[in-house]
Amino acid sequence: MESYNEIESRMFSKYKELTGCDCHDASDTSIKIKLLAGELFNLQSSISWLNNQLFPQTAAGSSLELHAQMRGLQRKAATKAQGKLKFSLPAAAESTVVIPAGTVCSTAGKNPVRFATNLTTSIGAGRTETIVNAMAIANGETSNVAPDTVCVITNLSNSLLSVTNPEFFSGGADVEDDDSLRRRIMEDINKPSTGTNKAYYKRLAQSVDGVYSANVVSRARGNGTVDIYIAAKGAAIDSRYVSEVQAIANREREINVDVLVSAATTAGVSVNLILSEKSGYDFNEVKESVIEKIKEYFASLQVGESVYVSSLGAAVASAQGVERFLFESSSIHNVSAGPSQLLTVGRITIEQG
Repeated sequence: MESYNEIESRMFSKYKELTGCDCHDASDTSIKIKLLAGELFNLQSSISWLNNQLFPQTAAGSSLELHAQMRGLQRKAATKAQGKLKFSLPAAAESTVVIPAGTVCSTAGKNPVRFATNLTTSIGAGRTETIVNAMAIANGETSNVAPDTVCVITNLSNSLLSVTNPEFFSGGADVEDDDSLRRRIMEDINKPSTGTNKAYYKRLAQSVDGVYSANVVSRARGNGTVDIYIAAKGAAIDSRYVSEVQAIANREREINVDVLVSAATTAGVSVNLILSEKSGYDFNEVKESVIEKIKEYFASLQVGESVYVSSLGAAVASAQGVERFLFESSSIHNVSAGPSQLLTVGRITIEQG
């Protein structure tokens, strides 16, 4: 596409060719040419934008959603992380301590992530702790917090109580971005659902908000069986999503087909590398950037998808400020995933070299 300056220069050149004289910068003709060049540039920009929206490979935003709707797909909504909270007393309770539903607890720090209990629970007399299901108050990936990070009770006055989360909170997701939606559209185009193939069952599973990826295995339990393994984005998925997908599969399955939906198992992959930063960059800042890129790579993996050193290296190289890097020999190999397995990011070790 031509720039505004290129259009303007071409128009002035054509004017000189036709009239035999230059156009004075302050003349009415010069002003008209500049205005017309601006409108032509805007028109070209609009046409270029429209061309991009015609195809799912280049469409974005609401235009991409229209392509998705044509194939029976829609952008996934944001979801809240779920997990468990453990409330404890320093000594056995003399009488029952009630912890009502809606008790809010949070992580510490400047930007705490808050969670609320789903049910009323209690610590009975003679006991010191209880565990209850809880859900993040806000949607988003930031609610996927690590074990032992929820430590503040915000709306309960019992000063003897303490709280922690014995396991990960998982299942939190942001609104699906264009890249993820585009990938699903292209997958549906390249592997269209026929109502009887793997693509059909995969599409059923991924229609549920909170299910980021799914893998379908046919005849693993004999003829007429279909196994579906599902996962959240870069993490194991909560059992409530398994139940929701199972209900949809039971309703939409083929006649005489036994469909079983299960949560994919997760396996952490450690990444160890030596890193050199470019001149003028702070090593710690580059290191944090590399860690984020590694996490993004693992978060993009699907159930049953393997980790390739080349792809992981490309992710590291894309971080700003990276001069050189070298994977340690013990970790420089591709990692294959089983059909029911999701490979997730494990321990990341980065040394300055």
